[in-house]
Amino acid sequence: MSNGSGFFAVSEDQLKRLLDGQLAHASFLQPGGAEQPRENHDKAIACWYELSQVLQAEAACGAQQSDRIPTMVGYSSVSQVQDTAAKLRVLAEAEVRKRCESALMEASVDEVVAAVRGLTAFYERAATNKDAVLFRVA
Repeated sequence: MSNGSGFFAVSEDQLKRLLDGQLAHASFLQPGGAEQPRENHDKAIACWYELSQVLQAEAACGAQQSDRIPTMVGYSSVSQVQDTAAKLRVLAEAEVRKRCESALMEASVDEVVAAVRGLTAFYERAATNKDAVLFRVA
């Protein structure tokens, strides 16, 4: 997305510099900057609110929160990404559908299930690359 929203695979160093204010988030999270995240998975951002509820146990929207980067940011270190990827890997679709029953939702259950699939693949790639993850809604 052009507004800097999404799930971003970043190095642990990039995450640290972003949170410390040493790396400007505005240019880093926009296409074309000198330094960029490895990947921006923005396909799931349309149902981020639903994902934040349905995948809370897996910490898919970040194991920790920060107000150092506007507007809303969650993040996970490399080790936390490994843990989240492992949890998502074994999360059954039936369980996702069951969790949707008690979530406040605007998206359809099928949209959330599809978003979980895409996010699972993203976390698998991030874990393989030993990346941290930054989740941002702008």
